[in-house]
Amino acid sequence: MSKYRSILLAGCLLAASLPGHGAGRLVLVNDERPTPITLSGTVIGPVAAGSKAEGTFSETYHLKLERPLHLDDAGPCGLRRVASLALSQEGMGSLKGREVTVRARVFCQESRAVAYRLADITVL
Repeated sequence: MSKYRSILLAGCLLAASLPGHGAGRLVLVNDERPTPITLSGTVIGPVAAGSKAEGTFSETYHLKLERPLHLDDAGPCGLRRVASLALSQEGMGSLKGREVTVRARVFCQESRAVAYRLADITVL
């Protein structure tokens, strides 16, 4: 019976630890019917991405998430685990270094490094 309890305890501890280790929630991204989501994190940046030679270079502010998130559009961006998302909206630099909660639409931007980004951002 002692061995059974040890296995049960180990299983419970493992299950309890998963959410805290960034297993993250899954968000299905649908560009045809965009649904805003609420996310919290710290505004960082500007973050450089892409290549000047290929014309995909950009510098944007990002929302570094409190917990990683899994996004899937069943398309070009596919299933990805993200720890930060680009803020595709003017004026985000004024939030640099602040912890914020935002309501925004997640979308896949194919023209710039095929990555998930946030748009239609409202700071709550």
